[in-house]
Amino acid sequence: MKLWGRKERVTLEVDDGFHVAEAPALQRAIVQVLGADKTGGVPVPAELRLEPGRGDALVVVWRNMIVGFVPPERAGGLAARLPGGRAVGVVPGCVHPEVHDVPRDGDDRHGVLWRIWAGPVPEVFPEVPEGLDRLAVPERTILGIPLSRIHTPPPR
Repeated sequence: MKLWGRKERVTLEVDDGFHVAEAPALQRAIVQVLGADKTGGVPVPAELRLEPGRGDALVVVWRNMIVGFVPPERAGGLAARLPGGRAVGVVPGCVHPEVHDVPRDGDDRHGVLWRIWAGPVPEVFPEVPEGLDRLAVPERTILGIPLSRIHTPPPR
């Protein structure tokens, strides 16, 4: 038995890809993991690790950071195909920018939201399904202090 070796990676085939859920809520983690790769504004190849989460959820891990969840309608089929033991299930995919004319919740100040795609990378990414992102976008903070408290004048 190897104690310090890397875990075996088992590639799970996904015929048609899908958007990973909760990108707006986990945007800080995605951007942190992207690092300098985000400067090009082009899709970045990713090897996405799938791990069991709480209940029937499947967690998506990229570069050792949780970056999303498999949508519930896809989780059951993929969970059944996860390898057992020390092996890890991986899916090829990419991280791509989604640009909005008017910034939305979770976007940066330029209206860019980075999304995760699991599966073969298409020429054009399909629209994000309605209701895919259910978690609330965390409030922006500086050193743990919410920006809303910094910008509002004190009561008189």
